[in-house]
Amino acid sequence: VRQLVFVALGITFGLVVPVLIRKMKFLDQWTYIYAAVGGAALLAVALFAQISGGAKLGFEIAGINIQPSEFVKIIFVFFVAASLNKSKEFKNIVVTTAIAAAHVLILVLSTDLGAALIFFVVYLVMLFVATRQWLYAIAGLGAGAAAAVVGYHLFSHIQVRVEAWQDPIGTYSGSGYQVAQSLFAIGTGSWFGTGLFKGQPDTIPVSETDFIFSAITEEMGVIYALCLILICVSCYVMFLNIAMELRNNFYKLIALGLGTCYIFQVFLQIGGVTKFIPSTGMTLPFVSYGGSSMLSTMIMFGIIQGLYIIREDEEEEREKEKLRKERKRKNGVGRTAPRKTAKSGPKFEEVPRQRPRKKTGTRTK
Repeated sequence: VRQLVFVALGITFGLVVPVLIRKMKFLDQWTYIYAAVGGAALLAVALFAQISGGAKLGFEIAGINIQPSEFVKIIFVFFVAASLNKSKEFKNIVVTTAIAAAHVLILVLSTDLGAALIFFVVYLVMLFVATRQWLYAIAGLGAGAAAAVVGYHLFSHIQVRVEAWQDPIGTYSGSGYQVAQSLFAIGTGSWFGTGLFKGQPDTIPVSETDFIFSAITEEMGVIYALCLILICVSCYVMFLNIAMELRNNFYKLIALGLGTCYIFQVFLQIGGVTKFIPSTGMTLPFVSYGGSSMLSTMIMFGIIQGLYIIREDEEEEREKEKLRKERKRKNGVGRTAPRKTAKSGPKFEEVPRQRPRKKTGTRTK
């Protein structure tokens, strides 16, 4: 029932947000407002939130858990897009990188490493697409690899997750129990699944959120799970299609950033439950239980829908401009005036042609 309430709220946001995106033409001017609001929300979580599952994720208000990082990632995309749209000079890039690094560092201090990884990858992709500089991409990947090594030695629960990823069967009685049960569920489902309500998803810890993909695969089968993955990839391709056809660079970067944020979260969730990568505890958008995830994803798709409407407006304006030029061409605007002919202009008397005179006399020096 609680999830249904959040779905209703999400649909409401999904209907209102596209209209706001289309009407509010000044969103690219709030660069540092985005940075201040996002940083303050993450800092409040790092300072005052309770530890849950080894990380500080959010607050409980009236029995409802609110996870601010789900909404801050949208604000973060707007900040990066506005900053890179304003200037691509080295000085501005250094400032933008410092603010983005502060967001990631606060998430690391909260030990919300899955969200920190999403923020890092989204910024790196947006920076590379905006500047087309391979040096930035290589430097970012190097810094990310170094930060991962440091984080592994600083946080014990990261070591536990890496240990479970390396050998879930060998650590079955301890840290590897969750990943092992996930693999058992996927294997049990086979191609066509055990059938609805005929599986054992309760044997997987937190199967309704972090390991929802394993529960679906067990009861519905691998073919159904592959179709679910293809739906997510299809959404991402549509995001990229909208981004490439937008003429406004600010909106283009927003579509790219939100699309990257969405598909990378899908990758982290499915990759973790299938032992492709260590588990990060991320939710599967539109599928996992959780009000914050549902609301943020609906807002994200609402923004994309608003950008699609803006793209249609740009296409309509382009067609009007094309018709305007065509009309000018047909009406002869810009062409030179026609020459007067003997029939249309005044009549002139014909002068008889004279022969050239012969030169006489001698030339003087």
